[in-house]
Amino acid sequence: MDRIYRIPQFGTSVGRSAAPLRVLDRQRHVPGTRDCDREAVPHRGGCTAVLGCRRRDLQGLTAVYCRVSGRGQQDDRKRQVAAMEAYGPGADVAVDEWPSEVGGGRHCKRKVFLSLRERIGKREIAHLPVAHRDRPTRFGFDRFEHFATQHSCAITVVNHESLSPQEAMVADPMSIVPAFSCRLYGPRSYRKRIREAAHHG
Repeated sequence: MDRIYRIPQFGTSVGRSAAPLRVLDRQRHVPGTRDCDREAVPHRGGCTAVLGCRRRDLQGLTAVYCRVSGRGQQDDRKRQVAAMEAYGPGADVAVDEWPSEVGGGRHCKRKVFLSLRERIGKREIAHLPVAHRDRPTRFGFDRFEHFATQHSCAITVVNHESLSPQEAMVADPMSIVPAFSCRLYGPRSYRKRIREAAHHG
């Protein structure tokens, strides 16, 4: 008779953390029954099917992403990494990679962030824990989370307000002001040139 496991136990038996397996569970790829909490209770015999049919998903990595907005926040980044290192064992999460970078949250073309997004699109990353929802991107987190879910990647937000530096919360929105100012200044300068050209015939 097949032994029945809960998701965390099943993850241990196949060498994966529970979060990516729960993604497969929601997509009904984990064979087994469901208990009153609506979580799959896999049979050991189904392990072969999961490893065979969904091997690529199960082999997805767990990457903890950390970010600060400016180089003057290196201490904040160290605290962020330390807090996430403490989170891993407590949540039974085995972390494979620790990508981090310095860059404004409103800039979605950051090198490390783009690499993460590309790898999620290739289903190489199955679990992305972050300290706060504004760490991957200051705006549009829901959109990014939807993209990740569509590619079998679970994002876990630890949600520590202390891990979202106050300086960054001010710096990121304030960086929008000069950007819009430049856009406004551009049309004004063109209008001035047009008036001067018209005046001089």
